[in-house]
Amino acid sequence: MLRPDLNLLVTLDVLLAEGSVARAARRLNLSPSAMSRALARLRAATGDPLLVRAGRGLVPTPRAVELGAEVGRLVKEAEAVLRPAERLDLARLD
Repeated sequence: MLRPDLNLLVTLDVLLAEGSVARAARRLNLSPSAMSRALARLRAATGDPLLVRAGRGLVPTPRAVELGAEVGRLVKEAEAVLRPAERLDLARLD
């Protein structure tokens, strides 16, 4: 079994926040074509379109809305885990 690409969680979080492939790409320092490919991989992984064109932007599908809160929480938790540790103050140890 292939391991899931956890970077796609960040990608989905940003796509949902931005509602635009171009803006999401800029925010993650990717090209629009790289972001489009990541969205295609997300669609394949979930079996859902996730974001559909509506006018000049993208609108989340019901499945994307369902995933949105969970993905946002997971991304925040991962960022917290990877945050640098506070410096240990040896004078305050008992």
